[in-house]
Amino acid sequence: MLQLPLYRLAQSLIISLATFVLILSGTLSLTAQDQTVVVGHVYDAKTKEALPFVDVTFKGTYVGASTDLDGQYKIKTRNPSDTIMASFVGYLSSYKVVSKEDRQRIDFYLTEEGIVGDEVTIIGKKARYSKKNNPAVDLIKKVMDNKDQNRIESQDYYNYNKHEKIEIDLNNITEEFKNRRQFKNFNFLWNYLDTSEVNGRTFLPLFMRETLSSVHYRKDPETRKERREAVKMTKFDDAIDLHTITGAIDLLYDDIDLYDNSIRILDNDFLSPLAPWGIQYYRYYIIDTTIVNNKSAIHMAFIPRNKTFIGFTGDLYISNDEENSVVKAILGVTKDISLNFVRDIKVVQEFRKEGEVYIMDRDELTLDISIAEGGLGIYAKRSNELENFSFEPPEDPTKLEGLGGIIEADNAYERADSFWSNNRISKLTAEEEGIYRMIDTLVTVPSYKRFIVATKIFTTGYIPSKVFEVGDLAAFVSNNDVEGWRFRFGGETSHDLSSKWQLEGYGAYGLRDKKFKYEGALTYTLNDDWRKNPKQYLKGSYTHDVIFPGLQLEFIEADNFLTSFRRGEANQMLFMDKYSLEYFSDLDFGFYKFGLENIKRRPYGDMTFLTERNGEQANLSDIQTMEINFAAEYSPNATFLQGRKKRVPVVDNVPRLQVSYKGAIKGALGGDYSYHKLAVILKKRIPMSITGRSLTELEFGKVFGPQELPYLLLYLPTANQSYSFQPNSFNTMNFMEFVADAYIRFSWQHFFDGYLMNRLPLIRKLNLKEILHAKVIWGSLKSNRNPSLAENSELLQFNQNSGGESFSYPLQGDRPFLEYGIGIYNIFKLFRIDLVKRANYLEHPNIEKLWGVDGLGLRARIKVEF
Repeated sequence: MLQLPLYRLAQSLIISLATFVLILSGTLSLTAQDQTVVVGHVYDAKTKEALPFVDVTFKGTYVGASTDLDGQYKIKTRNPSDTIMASFVGYLSSYKVVSKEDRQRIDFYLTEEGIVGDEVTIIGKKARYSKKNNPAVDLIKKVMDNKDQNRIESQDYYNYNKHEKIEIDLNNITEEFKNRRQFKNFNFLWNYLDTSEVNGRTFLPLFMRETLSSVHYRKDPETRKERREAVKMTKFDDAIDLHTITGAIDLLYDDIDLYDNSIRILDNDFLSPLAPWGIQYYRYYIIDTTIVNNKSAIHMAFIPRNKTFIGFTGDLYISNDEENSVVKAILGVTKDISLNFVRDIKVVQEFRKEGEVYIMDRDELTLDISIAEGGLGIYAKRSNELENFSFEPPEDPTKLEGLGGIIEADNAYERADSFWSNNRISKLTAEEEGIYRMIDTLVTVPSYKRFIVATKIFTTGYIPSKVFEVGDLAAFVSNNDVEGWRFRFGGETSHDLSSKWQLEGYGAYGLRDKKFKYEGALTYTLNDDWRKNPKQYLKGSYTHDVIFPGLQLEFIEADNFLTSFRRGEANQMLFMDKYSLEYFSDLDFGFYKFGLENIKRRPYGDMTFLTERNGEQANLSDIQTMEINFAAEYSPNATFLQGRKKRVPVVDNVPRLQVSYKGAIKGALGGDYSYHKLAVILKKRIPMSITGRSLTELEFGKVFGPQELPYLLLYLPTANQSYSFQPNSFNTMNFMEFVADAYIRFSWQHFFDGYLMNRLPLIRKLNLKEILHAKVIWGSLKSNRNPSLAENSELLQFNQNSGGESFSYPLQGDRPFLEYGIGIYNIFKLFRIDLVKRANYLEHPNIEKLWGVDGLGLRARIKVEF
């Protein structure tokens, strides 16, 4: 199945306009004739040793690059001058002529100037690098030792106001691009073109968001709150919820704290150059002394020991005194870094001393992203302006109260222009003001409106309409062993028809079983508009359809086309008639919901409800239950993105605690049984710095009730018989293979992000990334609920396969089920393939076999990420 990581969903919300321009352009890359490409080395003229960190630029422009540890550089641009220069502290600058719109090699041999600062030692030659007796290493150790006292969190309290600006631009725009006939209705766009000071590329601003906030911090107990008083952004379509866009942008732009050991950008954990183990990961070089913010500072450069690792390269400016505090940092990435679609990352932060405290004076982050190297791309830029610092408790103690790290004022999105004019820390530039005007014009162009419709179809699976929206398209055709090819048609009423009520449903038909199935639901929002967040609604539904017991998929339909192809026997199904009523409410720190469900289950396909009554075999016609259910999640500071129907949780470092309860009442509305089910789930992302990140999930649950409960009402672990890798399922387990009434389940995935592959000289050129994973479940089934025991013949019996063997078994308390695997992802930047292996219960029937090995299988998945 298709999996877009959640931060990628975030990205898609804010760069849709850029995609529109790319599609209209009909091309993603530039031709070789359009570009000037210069590659080469820079050497010491006397020793012939490579020089790292040399600035190589086109004279009179900002277009350039720095050499790596091997003294290599590469510049590709459409905006060159006729001369290229190499400059480095302590050396005379060198100039050479360039042939425009051509590819060429230019090497430089720099001559020492003979002027070296007295305060520091310049270390510039790769061959001489050593951690021992290295002034750069000694200095960075002092910075690490002092960071707890130099960071602003050393204060008991701090407060400040923040004005954040985020801008999304389309870059590398050429005259040829502008003159394409597809843009004849968009000529007004070119009035807003600008030129980057970073690399000289021409860019078109497309999106802007501003926030005005107050930030408050308390050290003990540690609490940090950002209270957003105003949020303003360009708006492309009324159907896109502004809160969702804000959450999406926040995902791309986590706050960067150099003093943290790990810095998260684009869901990758970069090791900070100030982390204690950075000495083993980076090489540090003292370059020179300089003045930063009227303070003497030592200029230090650094670069990862392996250029493909997820790490920074850049410059640190460290106060030239006993405090050894960072007064300025410029962070970038190497050209060989193991990131997809990322041409460059640039972080600039400056700090100044106010009293006895260093505070941030400048905070900028720029992402340069492109699908094709050298082609059109996207700038995503953020800048923060901070003022009014204080280090006393806030005058209003409630500023530190509330759940969640970011708290928005109720009217944050409705502030008048006068509010913005009076409260911005600095005025917008003419170019920034123009972005709002440009988008207001763009949304009126018919071509753009058509593109919005196409984007909605692709991202939601629904065809928009004024009355009835058809979807989910991915579920229109599927296949299984019982129904054969299954065709389904459905949809839901549109927001234009009603903003308070929504009617949805589908009808389905199987060519093999020749049976109609259907579902209908009616939702009433308790808000003014069912599209707005936070959600609060009542929903009633009726379902007449088939299901696979033990199949539960998150965020997609169970009959999705890509999960239709299954291994082994998958012909045991239930025909279900279900009435349900649900109340749902989002909260700042999670959600909760209450519900009622009346379900009648009938055997379908090869499923049987075989039991014994009065000493004779009998078949139950159905199993009916009447349930009261409750579910809740507690996840303060977590981020969710609101999809078309469901909130999609963001996989971040915030723990998420989920609790669910179901209680059935015998005799109520035809219910046959009474029981209670309780489950608790804890989910956590664990960053592991340079070695990647782990996703973990722990669940435990128990079923309470009488002994005669049918095994179908107990706990059936979520299984997967498709060839698609399902992170939340046991991928080598069969449907209904195991039953338990008490269990503990644990799953673990570790993404190494190329940490191992990048060490292999040839393999690392493929930019492959590796993953390890394992799932285990401990469980037990009380003997009086075990149908396989002779004394329990009156219980619902386990089903049998076509060979007459039972394929359902109780989990044994002393024998947990375990599966594990290894995978490779980022194959052509698109695919993930996993080799999965079940460690035990290999004697069960219908066990997969690969290459003669029982319990071994291959799974695939579409996985796109940076």
